Amino acid sequence: MRIFGPRRNSAVCEQGIAYSQIRDRLDSALTSVFSEDGKKAVLYYLTEKYSLTLENASKDPEKLERSLTNLLGEIGWTVVKRRILQEFYGPKLEIGGLSVESASLSDAFGFVRSLRSAVGTNPIGM
Repeated sequence: MRIFGPRRNSAVCEQGIAYSQIRDRLDSALTSVFSEDGKKAVLYYLTEKYSLTLENASKDPEKLERSLTNLLGEIGWTVVKRRILQEFYGPKLEIGGLSVESASLSDAFGFVRSLRSAVGTNPIGM
């Protein structure tokens, strides 16, 4: 008999935490580019035109990239992508050999998930 309910799978919980951190970083990057009101407008159009929420975007970086490229154009997307990547890798993004052109959101999102796995549930700076 379980007193406290069913046991949760720790891997599923950690994955949920990683997606939450990715979502929070995306939110922060979009706010820094567009301001709070602008971010809300962009998220509205992403939801209406591309059926993409911030939650879904944290799990599907390719769809986020396609949607924002269609919404903002190549130049606009490059500006937003730079800020998102800086949110994940830090302000000195290009010093480590990464550039906006060569880096992918999938790698950046994987970077956060790998930090969760390597450090456990309380990574530094998260």
